[in-house]
Amino acid sequence: MADYSEFPTTPTAWQERQALDWQTVTPLETEDADPPRRRVDLGALIPGVAFSVLAIVLMTGVDLPFGLWRDGGFVWVLLIGGGIALLISELRKARRRR
Repeated sequence: MADYSEFPTTPTAWQERQALDWQTVTPLETEDADPPRRRVDLGALIPGVAFSVLAIVLMTGVDLPFGLWRDGGFVWVLLIGGGIALLISELRKARRRR
């Protein structure tokens, strides 16, 4: 049966609360979680240490006849410099991760 009332019905208290609940927007938590902490990359650190130790231990007896290469001087510089560069780069990575 149709409602022919000239005035609309007044909502009850519970209907008003229900309407407010539907209109209320709760904000979502958008804060990102802390990224997991990473450990030092042992795959790069151990070869760097081994590279430096081998350079020092194995190059002590090398004698090459060339002037620049005499006593393995040039090779010493390359090997030790490369090992130190590997170690420094790994330490910098570890500091950036903190």
